[in-house]
Amino acid sequence: MAYKVILRTLLGIASVTFASKLIYNFYQRRKKQVKLHKKEINEVITFSYGAHDLKKSKYSRCVVTPSMERLLYYLNGPRHNIYICMYIITNTDVSNILMKLHYRGIKIRLIIDADMAYCTGSCARKLEKHGVPVRWLKSTNLMHHKFCLIDTLADDEFVTPYVMAGSLNWTNQALSGNWEDVTVTSQKDLVQQYQVAFEKLWILFKPIDFT
Repeated sequence: MAYKVILRTLLGIASVTFASKLIYNFYQRRKKQVKLHKKEINEVITFSYGAHDLKKSKYSRCVVTPSMERLLYYLNGPRHNIYICMYIITNTDVSNILMKLHYRGIKIRLIIDADMAYCTGSCARKLEKHGVPVRWLKSTNLMHHKFCLIDTLADDEFVTPYVMAGSLNWTNQALSGNWEDVTVTSQKDLVQQYQVAFEKLWILFKPIDFT
């Protein structure tokens, strides 16, 4: 009888140990998968006047510079949302990507300078017409920010939120005729600070009305 009790006890301990090992191995594999898929992003993209190293791009019908290719790559990356705070947007490739994201169900919000919303080639009217929320503030001061937040709404551990910020307006002149820079980073504290700044502006600024 004592032998059977001891045997059952040993079998119970072995079962618990085996189950614990399985659970531990599962979570270790899960952590490795998350680490592999959710990579940290830290990149500086520079744009230079007179850059002639052009290449075909899957994001554009035209040949583009390597810098433009990187920008379009990141803009094409959202899986949940993209919040944009930009002085002016006139570039066709950028506009086309934003429209595609909108029709894919990606949540877009745009803050733009009031005067630049009406400039020739501005995509603000087009986006607003198709249901993208656009806000501005009529003021003698410029809304001169140039940043966007990507996937800050993500609750998926495999998705990396990041921010893009720098001197670059999304215009043909800035993208191919100026010296400009864009920093792309997933550093959590920086992303959060830009998110706070965006939300403050979103409350302050008013829905645009092109009618």
